[in-house]
Amino acid sequence: MTTALHKATARPLLTLATRTHTLAHTHTQTPSHAPSQRACATDSEHANTTATATALGIQHLVSAFQPAFGRLHVLQDLVIPMYEGSAVPTARFDAVLVCEAGVYLFEVKGWRNAVIYRKTSARTLPRWFLRQHDHTLAREVKDPAWQCGRKTTHLRSLLPTDLRVQYFVLLPCEGVELEGVMPSAVITPQDLPYIARVARNNGRTEQGYPLLDDAAIDRTLQLLADLQGDLTVDDHMRNSRERGQSGEKGARVEVRPAARPPVHPGLLKLQ
Repeated sequence: MTTALHKATARPLLTLATRTHTLAHTHTQTPSHAPSQRACATDSEHANTTATATALGIQHLVSAFQPAFGRLHVLQDLVIPMYEGSAVPTARFDAVLVCEAGVYLFEVKGWRNAVIYRKTSARTLPRWFLRQHDHTLAREVKDPAWQCGRKTTHLRSLLPTDLRVQYFVLLPCEGVELEGVMPSAVITPQDLPYIARVARNNGRTEQGYPLLDDAAIDRTLQLLADLQGDLTVDDHMRNSRERGQSGEKGARVEVRPAARPPVHPGLLKLQ
C-alpha cells in the first residue's frame, strides 16, 4: 500500500529539481500583539544568531553528506504541528536533511568559544551548562538533546514506519569543547563525514530502512511539506513567546492552534 499524499499547499515549500536545495524562510512581519521594544530586540538578536549558526551548520552538512549521496535536500526551519496538549502547539527543526538514507534532523546551537558539559543524577534529569572560555562561572542551558528527541519522536509518529528518521544536535561554531560523557547525538562538524558514511552503509545493509530511490525522496519531501502546511517560523516564535509569558505571569493567552497533521499510515514503498 502506498502512502496517500494530501493536497499540496498553495505556497510551494519544496523544489525538487536540484540535487541540493536549501530552503530559508525569512519572515519580517511584526505581530499585532508584539511585546515591549526590549523584548523585540532580544528576539531579533536571538533570531540573527540562530540564523547565522544554522546557515553555517547547513554548509557543513552539505560538505559532509554530498560526497556520500547522489541526491541531497536540506530544508531550513521546518515547522510542524505538535500533539494535542503539547506545551507549545508547534515544533521547529533548524535543519532537515533528506537523502537516500532517510531523514536526518538537526538542532543547531550557536554556542561558540565555550565549554559544554552536563551533570547527571539518578534522581533527576541531566542538567546542561555552558561556560565561556574567558569566564569562570557557567550558566545553565536547556537540554538540546531532550528538546530535539521529543520533537523527533512526534515526527516519527506522523511518517511512514519504513522511513529512517534520526536526530542530532549540531554545534557548528568554533571553539566549542564537549566535556565529560555527552550523548552520541551531540556532534561537531568534525563528526559529520563519519556520520554520512555510516548513514550510507546502513542504507545498504539494513533491511528495515533501505535506501530511498528518487520517487521515495520526492514523496518524503512532499510529506514534510504537507505537515508544515501554512505554518511559519513567526507562528512558532509567537507560540513559544506567548507560552513563556503565560508561564511567567499565570495569564491566559491565545496561542494559534496547530492544524491537525495528516496521518500517513502504512509504508512509504521506498523501492
